[in-house]
Amino acid sequence: MGIYSVIDNRAWKVLRTVAADFCSFAVIEHVSDNRIQLDGGKLGVDDLQASYRVINKWMGRVYVYTWTWSFSDPTPAADMEITCKYSGKTGAKTVRFVSKQSAPILEAFNGDRKVQRLCQTVDYESIRLNYSKEEGRWRVTMRPNYGDYIWILLPPVKYARRPNQQEIQDTMALIHRIRKLIEQFSKGR
Repeated sequence: MGIYSVIDNRAWKVLRTVAADFCSFAVIEHVSDNRIQLDGGKLGVDDLQASYRVINKWMGRVYVYTWTWSFSDPTPAADMEITCKYSGKTGAKTVRFVSKQSAPILEAFNGDRKVQRLCQTVDYESIRLNYSKEEGRWRVTMRPNYGDYIWILLPPVKYARRPNQQEIQDTMALIHRIRKLIEQFSKGR
C-alpha cells in the first residue's frame, strides 16, 4: 500500500464513472487499476481504452484522462506521427494537423470540416496519431479536457469533471470520423 493508494483509489473510481458515461457507444469489457477496456466495435476501432496519465506535483497529483485506440492499416509506406495543433483564441481557435514526416494524409485531416468541427467542440489537451509500418497499425492518443482528477493536499482540493452529453457524442464521433477518414484515404491511394 503506497502513500497515494487512497487518492489513487478515488481517482480510479472517477475513471470508471467517466468511462461508464460512454457505455451507449462502447460497452466496458474489462476493468483494472488505471485502465478500462471498452468495446470499440461500433466505432470500428480496436483496443479502445480509457486510462489516466499520473503527474506528481508538489503536495498533489493530477490524473489526466486519456483515450487510446488503434486499428490496422497496411497501406502507409513508412512510420509517421501526426499531431493536432490549436491556434487562436478560445471560441475562434483553428485546428491544424501537422507532422515532421511527409504525410499526404494531412490534407485530408486539414480539409475535413467534420474533423475540424469535432476537434473544436471538445477541448483537447492533445491528439496524437502514430503509425507503425512494422505493426501495420495506427495508434491514437486523445487527452480531452474532461475526466481529469486533481488532488491537492494544501489547500485541500479534489476535483473531477464529468463530460456533458455533447462532449460524449462528439468524442465518439471524432474517433469514428478519424478512423473513417484514414480508411477512405487508404482506399483512394
